[in-house]
Amino acid sequence: MKRLIRYDFVGFLIASRIPNLIIIGATQYLTAIFLVADYPKKYEQITSFGFLMMSISTVMIAAAGYIINDYYDQKIDMVNRPEKVVVGTMFRRRLAMLAHIVLTLGAISIGFYLNPKVGVVHIFSSFFLWYYSNQLRRITLIGNLVIAFLSGLTLLMVCVYLGRNEILVYIYASFAMAIALIREVLKDIEDVKGDSAFGCESIPVIFGIRGAKLFIYLVIGGSGAFLLSFLITIDNWLVRYYFLALFPIFIWFIYKLVYADRQRDYQSLISFTNLIILSGLISMILLKPWL
Repeated sequence: MKRLIRYDFVGFLIASRIPNLIIIGATQYLTAIFLVADYPKKYEQITSFGFLMMSISTVMIAAAGYIINDYYDQKIDMVNRPEKVVVGTMFRRRLAMLAHIVLTLGAISIGFYLNPKVGVVHIFSSFFLWYYSNQLRRITLIGNLVIAFLSGLTLLMVCVYLGRNEILVYIYASFAMAIALIREVLKDIEDVKGDSAFGCESIPVIFGIRGAKLFIYLVIGGSGAFLLSFLITIDNWLVRYYFLALFPIFIWFIYKLVYADRQRDYQSLISFTNLIILSGLISMILLKPWL
């Protein structure tokens, strides 16, 4: 019995994606410290117990989303990556569902205790994470857009809690949405075999691998145009240098995507998008002295 409980606990930690949760929490703190303009009591708010609980509740929503997604995708994952399936193997399905419910209700309760607006956002996020796993994941593009938006909402939550209206936070949130959208489509390409077998109408299933790649090119092009317009309007050369430095990286990314034809190629590209996200976090620190 003890061994079974230990397996469930380890399975819970794996299904929760602990490294991703740490990045989410770090993103919110870095956003608050480096992207939100200074104002009276700013650091008092950021270092408060309330901000910590806001970040923890956001992480709880994300963990619940990861778990419920693994719960519904168990059969698909057994085709795509059987060696990495956790729910149903290391983590019993009933406990996975229970963990999802407890994390979700706990996060929503904390949110309403801190600020009704935070609670409403948590309800919105948790519902669409569940609905994505249950239904939207199988609908062409819609599921990808939902996850991309929720990724950007992680940053916007800081503005909601602090009651601030910060253009740089919106810029970074938009950037996070674009990268998340690219990453989600890459995951769909990687998982096309299992998705096709279980009736998921993902972009690569409906339009083929070439169609999915074309969509990614369009997202990169749109993101590039957005960045250019941002760089023209902002009077900060360090910001300009940083984002201009990303253009050669995207060119290299496109080059690798053009010639990608194996699962490990797409896994490498997915890992690369995570590095871009991390570079964005580092850029927040570099930009602070100039804001």
